[in-house]
Amino acid sequence: MKIGLSRPFGDPGFPTPDIDMAIVAQIAEECGFDWLTYGHHTVRPLDEPVKPPHFGVPYYQDPLIGAARALALTETIEISTGVLIMPMQHPVNVAKQVATLDCYSGGGRFALGLGTGGASRLEIEVTGGPGRFDRRWAYTMESIQVMKGLWTEDRFEFKGEFFDIPPVCMAPRPATTPHTPIWLGGYTDGLLKRVAEHCEGWVPAYVGLELFPFLGIDMSGPEHVQYGRAKLHELADAAGRDVERFDVGVILSADSDPDCVRHYEDAGADRCAYSLPEITSVDEARRAIEDIAGKLKL
Repeated sequence: MKIGLSRPFGDPGFPTPDIDMAIVAQIAEECGFDWLTYGHHTVRPLDEPVKPPHFGVPYYQDPLIGAARALALTETIEISTGVLIMPMQHPVNVAKQVATLDCYSGGGRFALGLGTGGASRLEIEVTGGPGRFDRRWAYTMESIQVMKGLWTEDRFEFKGEFFDIPPVCMAPRPATTPHTPIWLGGYTDGLLKRVAEHCEGWVPAYVGLELFPFLGIDMSGPEHVQYGRAKLHELADAAGRDVERFDVGVILSADSDPDCVRHYEDAGADRCAYSLPEITSVDEARRAIEDIAGKLKL
């Protein structure tokens, strides 16, 4: 079981100083953490109603720029986006950025967690994001095909609903073989099917919070992680995909009991990340990280 930290959840999205991700990563590595994951938002709509379970779009650093700093200034800690909102991005650009991150950090330390940003239509549309809100999952899955092709093929061409790419080649490629792992964040059986058929990992966030009133489903407890892992392998087998093990990483709320880590490990999680509490300075970040490390006996 790998133990990590997640940037504070920003809901209800009030503006707070955001501590440099590289400094958080350095402190986390010093304290014995294995993993650091950061979310992604660009702008916060001021008048648009936000969909539950969110209560506002929070202010976040750019996670890929933050990851570049964090990977450059640490030695061992793994970094992931948790999650990057893909409908705001073009996959050719993301493929290049991620390949560079992976290559420069020596491989095996970065994972690209993706999501679709369901909290806000405007946040996607105002960026000029090519993935329309109502087709955001189709856009994301096609983007994954494009990125993997660019990372692995000497001559890549593609024609789909969103992209028409003539023969091209990209370098450098990720140092990780066969490519940088891609995880998806979410809860539904449909999400698990997407992971099983196209990705390497699954990240259920908001673990420990009751989501049923908002989503009509609840995939947040250890029993649901256990169900999800079994379902992933069942669906992968049905798709003819040979995956030895999917990487399942849960993001815990800041007040989660330390004992729950063992429960999630028993349920089949490979990693758990504690959400940091609100932090407004480097000193507060260090105290919070050291406190979590102490509770977990790292």
